Amino acid sequence: MHLNHVFVGPASTALIVFLHEGLGSIPQWKSYPVDLCNALNVRGLVYDRTGYGRSSGSLADRKPDYLHQAANELSQIIESIKADFDQIILYGHSDGGSIALIAAAELKNQITALITEAAHVFVEPETIKGVREARPLFHEGLFDGLKKYHGDRYKEVFFAWNDIWLTPAFAEWDITHLLSKVHCPQLIIQGKDDQYGTLKQVDTIARFTKGKTQTLVLDQCGHAPHKEQKSSVLTSAVSFIESIC
Repeated sequence: MHLNHVFVGPASTALIVFLHEGLGSIPQWKSYPVDLCNALNVRGLVYDRTGYGRSSGSLADRKPDYLHQAANELSQIIESIKADFDQIILYGHSDGGSIALIAAAELKNQITALITEAAHVFVEPETIKGVREARPLFHEGLFDGLKKYHGDRYKEVFFAWNDIWLTPAFAEWDITHLLSKVHCPQLIIQGKDDQYGTLKQVDTIARFTKGKTQTLVLDQCGHAPHKEQKSSVLTSAVSFIESIC
């Protein structure tokens, strides 16, 4: 299996692994990983998960445990590179944030810290509403921009995300029970206007994880804080990582 990836930032013994959202890919992060890593003088790894972007694989027939499968993929990546780094920080957006939490619970002492943006740890009615409302917008062409990043697979990428969140089986998805296994420091970021989740996600993560937790809740911000409030998010992320590295 080929995973498209890129290393950014200067040579360092500290590494930030960036985990994209459910419709994401490397270039959809824009300049954010480079800007963060350069500000901190650390290395960054950005990759397309299986079936996304320029990575091989398929997202067809997705199962409710798809986020756990992605966390297993991440664990394999970390296993292959951990000898080169003294500190590994996970930075996940949306689905990527959930994956980061699952991986941090499983890998425990191998993860130095984590940052999440708009992570989900259980399914909310607001999430289902947001996902359902995206479907007609896709048919109206508002997601055609995904072609640039995923090519002919852009429909598969969209419906893999959209379909699974609307299935009755996924309505029971909940990783709250894993949070007590997360012992590393965390920065939990959420926009107040996120159409896919509420601040209950932030409160639950902060309550049940065991590591020292900082939260950043942003006004006039939706589902992508690093794009919508880049300056504030970048400043907070730099400060957080400098405090632990």
